[in-house]
Amino acid sequence: MDRDTISVSTINEEVYDRLRVAIRTGDLAPGVKVSLRSLAATLGVSTMPVREAMRKLQAQGLVEFERRSVTVVQLAPDEVVQVFQIRLRLEHLAAEWALPRLTDGDVADLRTVLAEMTDPGLDPAVWRRLNRRFHERFYECAGSPHLLELIHNIWDRVESSMAVYASTVDDFAEAHRQHLRMLELIECRNLPGLLDETAWHLEHTSRTVAEALAEALGAERPAPVGSGDTATSGAT
Repeated sequence: MDRDTISVSTINEEVYDRLRVAIRTGDLAPGVKVSLRSLAATLGVSTMPVREAMRKLQAQGLVEFERRSVTVVQLAPDEVVQVFQIRLRLEHLAAEWALPRLTDGDVADLRTVLAEMTDPGLDPAVWRRLNRRFHERFYECAGSPHLLELIHNIWDRVESSMAVYASTVDDFAEAHRQHLRMLELIECRNLPGLLDETAWHLEHTSRTVAEALAEALGAERPAPVGSGDTATSGAT
């Protein structure tokens, strides 16, 4: 977490933003209780803006807030699957809205992000940031700030668990193959193919994350994304 002192003029917003990023990146680890006083000391502020930020984060389902401490929510494996199912519905809608608005410049931006992700020595945390940027850059093309905010929120719910994905795969070759296929379908404006590939991509990621969490927590392995009555066409 960045330890630079925060300016008074933007204190509430910056405290909230930094804590949200810390949760997303895993700097504040799921299931670990942290005192408000220690967080305030790290950020160089009083406990008041930290308390206010935690109330907002609790309303978003990211933390469990007590009087003097906070615990980042630890998703169970079946909850991870549920979040990915929600993400799938939102991203399918975003894809439907984005493709008609797509420009050559947008495609070039996506290709640039994927090129950065090909470095075999890439730090997993950097890979996760670029992975998120690739998906969000495409969904920005939908032209809907409201939909993009929902996607941001649902990503934040599962982002810390993505560290599990990054730590359990030998490399990111399979994920990169899937991303290249998605970009090909995006560039061709092939919506049915893109929806199917997105469903497969999220099912693959969801299964990897949920199974790793189940092993770590000693829990039963959940069913994959799209396995129930709400399954999306193409999610196999």
